[in-house]
Amino acid sequence: MKKVVLQEFGGPEVLHWVDYPDPICPEDGWVVETRAIGLNFAEVVERRGQYRRDQKTPYEMGKEASGIICEKGPSAEGFEVGDAVIVVKFNNGCYGEKISAVPGQVLLPPEGFSFAEMSSFANTWATAWLALEEMGRVRPGESALIQAAAGGVGTAAVLLARSLGMAPIIGTAGTHEKCRLVESLGASRCVDYTSEDFRGTVTEITKGRGVDWCLESVGGEVYERSLESLGPTGRLVLIGFSSLSGDYSEQIPRLHPLTLFHRSISVSGLNVDKLDYPTLEGCWDSLVKHVNHHGLRPVIGPSFSFSDIVAAHTALESRNSTGKVVLEVDAS
Repeated sequence: MKKVVLQEFGGPEVLHWVDYPDPICPEDGWVVETRAIGLNFAEVVERRGQYRRDQKTPYEMGKEASGIICEKGPSAEGFEVGDAVIVVKFNNGCYGEKISAVPGQVLLPPEGFSFAEMSSFANTWATAWLALEEMGRVRPGESALIQAAAGGVGTAAVLLARSLGMAPIIGTAGTHEKCRLVESLGASRCVDYTSEDFRGTVTEITKGRGVDWCLESVGGEVYERSLESLGPTGRLVLIGFSSLSGDYSEQIPRLHPLTLFHRSISVSGLNVDKLDYPTLEGCWDSLVKHVNHHGLRPVIGPSFSFSDIVAAHTALESRNSTGKVVLEVDAS
């Protein structure tokens, strides 16, 4: 089979498909024949060698995909050969034509999803869902500020926030075209952050109160301004630092506990890689039930063929794409 295993860190050009042995089916697991692979910005950071301090080559890539089960281990339960499934592997390995997976890594998709939608759903939507429901404890009628609202997690957050009865919903994005997409998904307003300070929009729409909940994934000055935009009892959920590079610890503004105390606000962090959300009781089932009930679908961005992974990573890294960037894998 073909698979990506990094031999060096760097730009998109270091990504190469190589011949690789087919995976061995786990005793209690499955082998999945890949149909689509969802790309995450975290994989750009991994490709650069900046995701963890202990990164070393050879390095496998890929955290989520969709496909058809082609082998089942003798003690595996819950899924059968021929089932269409989502695969999530926080230890990577999804950039391949076949994937081995154990319980907790194979998930039942929402109803009626295509393979591209399945590969675009798990990590982005679980991140948005947990940021809203678990970390944010949002309620109908509360206001929301969603940074990078045209991306994979951002579009999921807009759709979920709307379906949970939140209003108003304010998004930010980097072009007028992206803003139109965000507003078409249900945001009350989307601010083009390249030409406008979103704090003014927050003040206007919330009548000076500030927002109840904010999803922040950019870092740096955007994080500081997001914090300023919180109203009393506001909750900011931090899910990434896409604008930063190198040593994050030296670039992230410090937050003093007295700031939280005097303003009655809270800041929390969410990293689904470390959380292993598929093993959290009720998390996946409640997300899928909600999506099925409301008929929600992921926003698919540019799709690339299996062999065009360099172009796919270039598109993802450029920040010009909307929704989820997907690799389509032809059935063998």
